[in-house]
Amino acid sequence: MAGRRQRQDSSRRNGRIITRKFFRYVVPMVMSTIAISLNEFVDSILVSQLLGSDAMAMVGMGCPLMLAFAVIYVMLGIGGSVLYAKNAGEQDLSQAGRSFTVTSVTACAVAAVLTVSGLLLIRPLCGLLCRDSSLIPGFLPYLRILMISGILIIPLQVGIYFLSALGKPGLGMAVNLTANGVNLLMDYVYIRFLGTGLKGAAMATLTGYAAGLIIILAAVLTGKLRLPFTKIGLKEFRKLPSALVRGVAPAANQLGYCIKISFCNTLALTIAGIRGLTVFSLCMQAVSIASIIIAGVIEAMVPILSSLQGQRDFNGIRILLRTVFRLQFIANLVLVVLMEIWPQFILFIYNIPDMYTDDAVLALRIFSLMFVLRGFVLLFMYYFQISNRKVYALLISLADGLGIIPVVMVTTRIFGITGLWIAFPLLSAVMLAAIICVNLVIASRKGSRYHGMLLIEEESQRIPTFDATVRLDSQSISCISKDLQAFCESQMKDSTLPVLVAVAAEEMSVYSMTMKDLTSLDELDILVKIFPKEILMDFRSIGRPFNIATAHQSGFSNALMLKRIASSEEYAYIVGMNQTRIHIGRERIKEIISEP
Repeated sequence: MAGRRQRQDSSRRNGRIITRKFFRYVVPMVMSTIAISLNEFVDSILVSQLLGSDAMAMVGMGCPLMLAFAVIYVMLGIGGSVLYAKNAGEQDLSQAGRSFTVTSVTACAVAAVLTVSGLLLIRPLCGLLCRDSSLIPGFLPYLRILMISGILIIPLQVGIYFLSALGKPGLGMAVNLTANGVNLLMDYVYIRFLGTGLKGAAMATLTGYAAGLIIILAAVLTGKLRLPFTKIGLKEFRKLPSALVRGVAPAANQLGYCIKISFCNTLALTIAGIRGLTVFSLCMQAVSIASIIIAGVIEAMVPILSSLQGQRDFNGIRILLRTVFRLQFIANLVLVVLMEIWPQFILFIYNIPDMYTDDAVLALRIFSLMFVLRGFVLLFMYYFQISNRKVYALLISLADGLGIIPVVMVTTRIFGITGLWIAFPLLSAVMLAAIICVNLVIASRKGSRYHGMLLIEEESQRIPTFDATVRLDSQSISCISKDLQAFCESQMKDSTLPVLVAVAAEEMSVYSMTMKDLTSLDELDILVKIFPKEILMDFRSIGRPFNIATAHQSGFSNALMLKRIASSEEYAYIVGMNQTRIHIGRERIKEIISEP
């Protein structure tokens, strides 16, 4: 207990570095989600207005192919970027580079194989997706070009996931905005002015993603983006399953979403005819609005959380998760309140007929209760996926995607079509309650390393930990150095080592102060862990990249002092943050003492 109390007394991290970086990620991620959602919505309207409702129906027939693309790039993109960020958090940059390279090569290879295979089998595939033979002459050219677009869609979307892990969320936003904006513009150009018919919609999709690729290439050629490609051999592809398994739960969730929507569409039509189907479609559009919030929050969280997990910064994980959970709760709560108070606004946007108003208002008010509850469920799923509880995450994913089927069968039998609206928030409430109960049971087990409802791992009692944030000014640096020295003296018998650890922290803080720029947060996180054979010191700051591990070559006095004290130094620029790790081995201390 004394060890734990000491660690708690020294934990003075304020969390501003992590939370500020998270909020810098949220805005571009939400904007990217808005671009994708708006594109899907406006694209259908454009096709319908330019070519008629039959053309819009044929666009819907191509959705399974786009879903197949999405399942692949979600699995590779999320899985690979999580593994990359985790490796980078462990300061294993060579392994991080291999993770990036293997995932990128695999994405290109899968896209090529899928495209070639699809083109060879295009007629059977067309017959499978389009059951109306009269529509096939118009649908086949559209499907062929859509298949070709996969050669760009899969690698580019995988790359966008990596951009967040590389600290470039704004670039990912620019790529998505460009791709979707060009798509909408070229829809009009190809169909209205060039008279290409329905295949023009697929040509516009291909053109949009080509424009997005140009943005990436321009960033690479101008030096604004450095892709961490590295030389790999065939044996490196053995690590591919490790990346894929990290993307299984999100991919399964996307596939399950498609299945449950198809099932509920059929059920709504069976129970209440076109009225039920229209109202359910309206509820799904409301889900799309709510998804903008949760998707942006999740995509901002994933790379930062992965790097913290790799570093085993459990306090940082706690800080980030509390911020994420609060933000999604407040944002979704505001959306729910708006839907409860003013559901007519959604009805107006989607031009719902007056005869459906009463049913639609009731459905929205019941259905929207799901948003806050499901937000927590999805956050838990992604968190468990990153924290190596992959089976748990997959079970949550499957329950969220397919669990609605038995629930809705029961609720509609009792309440009729109203049971369909009730089933969604009911399932989310049951799932959230089950997750909380399971988490508390796991945390309460004797000898469990996990703590609380979030199941955050705790450092071993045998590893004293100093965790603090220092303001980058001379007085604060001096105070934190004294505090760290006093902490080390209370944890070890060696009289020399605490002084050297404090000096290392002071020199790193001073160096960080000299290297910060106007956009930097004027603070530095310091995490010190005392192991039997060495002291591990992690430093994190926001600002332009600087590498203490090579700075001594330029004659920086602080870097030279650190070089003398440290057994080794490691540096990485992880998700837009400077991360420096310094090892001080006890053998190295003996060498310093023996030096004349």
